[in-house]
Amino acid sequence: MEFVTLSDSAIPTARRTTHLQTETRTPMTSTLQSLFRISAALFLLFSIQNNRVMAQDGSRGSRNMYLISHMPLGGMKATKGSATAGFEALGRNTGDVVLDQGVGRPFVFVAKRGADQGVVAINISDEANPRVVGEWKSKAEVADIILFKSGPRTFLVATHPTSGATILDVTDPDEGQFDTIASLEVDGGLHHGFAYRHSNGRAYFFATGGGNIFVYDLARLTSGDGTAVTSIPLPEDIPAIKYGFHSVSVQFEATTETDRLYAAGAGGYYILDVTDVANPSLITAVNSAAVQIGRSVSATPDGTHLVTAAGYRTAPMRIFDLRPAFEGTVPRIRTAVGAWTANWQNYAENHTLRWPLVFTAAMDDGLQVFNMMNPFEPFTVGFYHTWDGPAASLANRDVNMTGAWDVDVRNSDGLIAVTDVNTGLWLFRLEGFENWDGRGWGFPNVSSVQDWENGPTRSTSWD
Repeated sequence: MEFVTLSDSAIPTARRTTHLQTETRTPMTSTLQSLFRISAALFLLFSIQNNRVMAQDGSRGSRNMYLISHMPLGGMKATKGSATAGFEALGRNTGDVVLDQGVGRPFVFVAKRGADQGVVAINISDEANPRVVGEWKSKAEVADIILFKSGPRTFLVATHPTSGATILDVTDPDEGQFDTIASLEVDGGLHHGFAYRHSNGRAYFFATGGGNIFVYDLARLTSGDGTAVTSIPLPEDIPAIKYGFHSVSVQFEATTETDRLYAAGAGGYYILDVTDVANPSLITAVNSAAVQIGRSVSATPDGTHLVTAAGYRTAPMRIFDLRPAFEGTVPRIRTAVGAWTANWQNYAENHTLRWPLVFTAAMDDGLQVFNMMNPFEPFTVGFYHTWDGPAASLANRDVNMTGAWDVDVRNSDGLIAVTDVNTGLWLFRLEGFENWDGRGWGFPNVSSVQDWENGPTRSTSWD
């Protein structure tokens, strides 16, 4: 097993203080001054020309971000007869993305919107030449797609904001397999979901559509039993906000040997103990005055910090330290310890955390990767602009969504998949990021990726 290595640009360096010595110098002669000015002018001209060359050579990313391939997926379509037709023509047909993490399963699944709504399966065994091998057409809009395993078979859940979800058998995508196994009917529909291999040995699907979080036993669900194990309401009433939860993630906390749910919704973010799935209990909450409705949330492998998004333009990705609440110093967390943004005017929400890196689909700013090793001072380590068309606007609601929408990372080899609502699927590699396993950083191997056979790991090393 190899340890993850990062390039120098991705690793924090110590601050350096330069001590200048004072020297007595004689004034430069007129000739020397003239030569200095000419040299400075030539240097400036050379720099400007270099910048123009870089802008014209098609370079859209940082030097450490390598584009492997791009598949448009039919996002660019013509639309006429509308005041915003120029933007509608961009299509916005590509939705969420999920990489198959299974050994020997070189597939990526992408949700599609609009007239072609559904899910496509793409074989990426040749990463430079991805090919569509299967497609499932949906009668309802597909919001989120989630993969999970049960025994030897692989399944995909497609959530529907108007109805619930569809469970599909995608064990053999190369044969175009999209067999409908079951359907979930939920009043108000489902928007976001998360499949989790629990420490009790069973696997569960946590899902929400703006109301409660519903928890389903995946083995029962694939057998046709859509009865929820439990329904989790918002822990507290939020004045003037008629909303529940927006998104959810779940992971094992090794120190306390508990299963913890991290939820974003009205009032901010919530951490619940779901070790007893049928009887969840609130541990603490993060309520920042700047966040009315939390949109997305991820916890570090040790569960001490949260990376969050608020889902509105000008909002940075905020980092919260949960330890004061866990230690009983404060009843809840109010203030972020750090924040990151690619551009304060733009929008970022969907992300995935592979500590210390956070991979972010930052809409107009494309794929952005920042390092949160020091949560007080996160910094950008790589980027690629997947969208180079007209920028979205703060003032125009019709064009407020363009660019990179979702991102996923394959732990075994560090492959990065990004979907852009306008331009389709992109595959990347970040220099120095060759795989990820939490034990290489002294953490449990905990991320959004599940070990469906063995369950959560308690070990922080390979010994």
